[in-house]
Parts: sequence; structure tokens; C-alpha cells
Amino acid sequence: MAIDTERSRSGGTPGEPGSKRSGELAEAEGPGDRVLAEARKLEQAGDLPGALKALESAPEQERTGAWYYARGAMAVRAGKLDEAVALLELAVQREPEIAEYRSNLGAALLEKVKAGDASHGGRALEELELAVQWGATLPEVYANLSFARLVAGNPSGALAAADVGVRLDEKHVPSLYNRAAALSAMKQYPDCLDTLDTILELSPGFPPAVQSKANTLAKLGKA
Repeated sequence: MAIDTERSRSGGTPGEPGSKRSGELAEAEGPGDRVLAEARKLEQAGDLPGALKALESAPEQERTGAWYYARGAMAVRAGKLDEAVALLELAVQREPEIAEYRSNLGAALLEKVKAGDASHGGRALEELELAVQWGATLPEVYANLSFARLVAGNPSGALAAADVGVRLDEKHVPSLYNRAAALSAMKQYPDCLDTLDTILELSPGFPPAVQSKANTLAKLGKA
């Protein structure tokens, strides 16, 4: 997750036509925005310590939702999930209408679920559902939503989310893999196998797909 100084805001209720969408540029508003721009420049140059130092130079009163989002992103990259979640929570509290903040908070919570803490699954799902309502358009968001719905025991919802991710990017392997997982959970093994074959065409030897294909063939009696 890279530092992002581009923010989107909704002009109305979630999903309302005419509202701004993900990736629209926010105008520079003051010193805090200049700090974010400098941190982003340093990060893009590979100077992560310098980017962190630049962010930390911002006075407390200038630490906006974008600032907490940027710090949360750096914590994710450093593998500090607890810190990342806390920072992204603050970003959402300050600017709750921004889809990117909610989608990345949901993604960080999902990482904790994958690490074995299932207690965060419900909150991850909630944030990802809200991110979609607020206009998130990246396939990664739908792949994460698909996984969160699958964890919650909703394979048909997981399939629907994965299909949106694939429509956004037909070569998006995480969306395709979660699509296959949802189809398997629904016992639609031939369709699952077709999706796994598509993944392996795009990413030959992708270990999860290789193992899932072997398991699916066994279920079809073709092992």
C-alpha cells in the first residue's frame, strides 16, 4: 500500500449517482498536504525512512484523515498490522466518506484474519461493504470483499463480488482465485476448475491454484 495523496469524497449518500469516485484529486489545502506530497515523493524514490520522517514532521493539528491513511499504509508495508489498523481507524473517523480509507482498513483487518485472528472478520466485511457503497472501483477491493464474504459463510455473495473484480480486470488473479474458492464452496466444481485453469494460464505454477486444482479434480473423481 503506497502513500496516496489522491482522495475521493462522495457528494451524497453511498453509491449515489454523481458522487465523486476513487482516485479523484483533492486540491492542496495547506501545510499538511505539502507534507504528504513530500512523503509520497520520498517513498516513490525508495526512501521509506525519509518518508516516515516527513510525515512525522506534521504538527498534530495538521494530521488529517489523509495523514493517518499514509501512516497506516507505511505500517502495513512494515508488517505492523496492529499499528496499521489503529491508524486507518483514525483516518476513517476523520473522513468517513472516503472509500480508500475504508477499503484499506478492511484489507488490514483481513490480514489479521489470515494471520489467525478470526474476530476481525465481521469488521473487515463491514468496512469493505461500505467502501463499495462509497464508490470504490479497484478490483482489489472486490477481491477482498469476496474473501470477507466467504469467511462470513456467504459463498454466493463472495462469487458476486469476485465477478465484479474480474469484470474490472479480467486478468486479476486474486479476484479469479476467490471466484474459484466461492464456486468450490458452492460445490460447482466444473466451473471452479475452469476458473483455476484460467488462473494457471495467467500465472503458471501459482501454488494455491495448483493445489486447489488437484483438490477439485479429486472431488470430480479425476485425480
